[in-house]
Amino acid sequence: MIQYQVCPVCNSDSFDVHLKVKDYTVSQSSFEIIACKSCSLLFTQSVPNEEEIGKYYQSETYISHTDTQKGFINSLYHKVRKRTLSQKKKLIVSRTKAQTGNILDIGCGTGAFLNVMKHSGWQVTGLEPDESAAKIAFDKYKIQPLPSKDLFVLQIAKYDAITMWHVLEHVHQL
Repeated sequence: MIQYQVCPVCNSDSFDVHLKVKDYTVSQSSFEIIACKSCSLLFTQSVPNEEEIGKYYQSETYISHTDTQKGFINSLYHKVRKRTLSQKKKLIVSRTKAQTGNILDIGCGTGAFLNVMKHSGWQVTGLEPDESAAKIAFDKYKIQPLPSKDLFVLQIAKYDAITMWHVLEHVHQL
């Protein structure tokens, strides 16, 4: 587990426990959300390190990487996701002022957002570190995400939009 001694943003060592939360879906572990007194950042203390984090993503109950619809909560998730995917598409069109173009989605998970964009005429590229999520993206949507390390070899200035939905909280070394 990663134990922060200083704030990851401002390096202050002055922070308090803001909230204690429990992961009811995967690990049943409890986590502390810390509030930095200097910059107000809220961050998770005792974060699983890069070697430990994989078990969270491999769980059958981690819907973002399994795309399961089993159970009420997962079914509800898919209904809400359908609406938010449409809103994300509208945001991209609004910000780019383009109905089509090239889009890169960093941390594309199972490819649902890229699928919406693909069906709207966009050329899509995804990056995804989790191989099982990338496999679902291909099997379900015929989208072949690239490994995350390929970020640094992508063509410069190729994309009209670059997105990262729910990614930063998963990155160990920003």
